[in-house]
Amino acid sequence: MNNSQKLLDMAMKVADNSYSPYSNFAVGCAIFADNRCFYSGCNVENVSFPVGTCAEEAAIAAMIADGGKKIVEILVYADAENLISPCGACRQRILEFADDNTMVYMANTKGIGKSVKAMELLPFVFKEF
Repeated sequence: MNNSQKLLDMAMKVADNSYSPYSNFAVGCAIFADNRCFYSGCNVENVSFPVGTCAEEAAIAAMIADGGKKIVEILVYADAENLISPCGACRQRILEFADDNTMVYMANTKGIGKSVKAMELLPFVFKEF
């Protein structure tokens, strides 16, 4: 099994654990990191919408907590018919831990629908100067 398929399987599984009673929109994310480990996370909503957690944010936090430093590949999955991409805040979060070769896969119930290099997500990313 290649990494992208493993990432899809992980993201689909973790999306089942999503806490999304307000939007009814489950999202899962899976990461393959530089330490050769896999991580996942799901969205966790809150009645006070700004304090919820995106799936990408949860997966990145798990990676950092375990000692991973860089995202090699990342997949975002929505339990929906339409393809989604990371929100603006998550694009910045991804790029904080990405490099020019980091692949971003976007998937839905039909499978992986699009893949891009991380820099294509946010061409004018904030960078340390």
